[in-house]
Amino acid sequence: MTNHLAKDYKLKIIVYTWGVHDKVDWGLWDERINIRIVPYSRYYQKLIAKIFYYLWVKIDRPDNIILNFLYHGETALPAPSNIYYVLHSPASLIPHRYEYIQEKANQFNQLLFIAVSDYVKQDALPYLGKMKIEVIYHGIDLNRFNHSIDYQNSGKIKLLTISALEKWKGIQDLICILADDDLKYKFDYYIIGDGPYKHELIGVINNLNLSSNVHLLGSEDRIESLLPNYDIYCNLSDGEAFGLSLMEAMACGLPAIVYDIPPFDSLIPPNSAKKVKNKSQTILKEYLIDFADKNERERIGKNGRNYVRENYSVEKMASNYYNLFIVCD
Repeated sequence: MTNHLAKDYKLKIIVYTWGVHDKVDWGLWDERINIRIVPYSRYYQKLIAKIFYYLWVKIDRPDNIILNFLYHGETALPAPSNIYYVLHSPASLIPHRYEYIQEKANQFNQLLFIAVSDYVKQDALPYLGKMKIEVIYHGIDLNRFNHSIDYQNSGKIKLLTISALEKWKGIQDLICILADDDLKYKFDYYIIGDGPYKHELIGVINNLNLSSNVHLLGSEDRIESLLPNYDIYCNLSDGEAFGLSLMEAMACGLPAIVYDIPPFDSLIPPNSAKKVKNKSQTILKEYLIDFADKNERERIGKNGRNYVRENYSVEKMASNYYNLFIVCD
């Protein structure tokens, strides 16, 4: 989004970010973008960040400040600053952080919140109900996620989830129904990601004798090149802020299965993904069997691709941010 704001709207942008131990490949940046990095330190990182943020804002005198966090030293920013705070997670997942935001928000004179979905906005209202909250959806780099999907498949159908390995992500729901003989010999399940629930998932896989069907691949970079290797994308979490990995997969044309709960009940229309009502294992199995038909995978995959590309592009996201800056100025 930063590149698009700089290129399309000729904005001068300065990114403040923390230094990290391992070097990050940032890719290419527009010439109007400058990156300032808080020096990496094993100790007192938050205090160091506060000092640098305070000094940099004095030097740079930005018209608008976009925050992704408030608890990593950002409270050192001057109270009169024009600040847009992006809410990336539902309050139900991180209530302690929303309590902190609620406590600190009043120290800023001009603070506007941006939720990445209506679900995040509604979840934030008990904490921030008297404050203004706009909704701007995430955007997908459609040039990056533009690989073609081959809906033909002569072997086992490959299911994919890209996710942190946590219980609320629902990966175990799909693993459990793959123990059914009707599904075991038709599908293999691949999971990209890592996290604290990994050992429990391994236990479920072993208990159901599914080690030849379910594959934990660990973390992977540049997943856009991997997506065409799979047939169906599965997101069965208890609720996401937006579901960026899901939208990226759909942008490539992968047919998707999701639970019909917030935010997906409003973000995705019924003809663009298979939406499982009431988290029903029976319906989930039904939809997997439906997707054994390549024509059904192609129909849903192309519908989803068109919908995501029309509604969730990074260009549209940048335009919405720019329009918000103009209105607030």
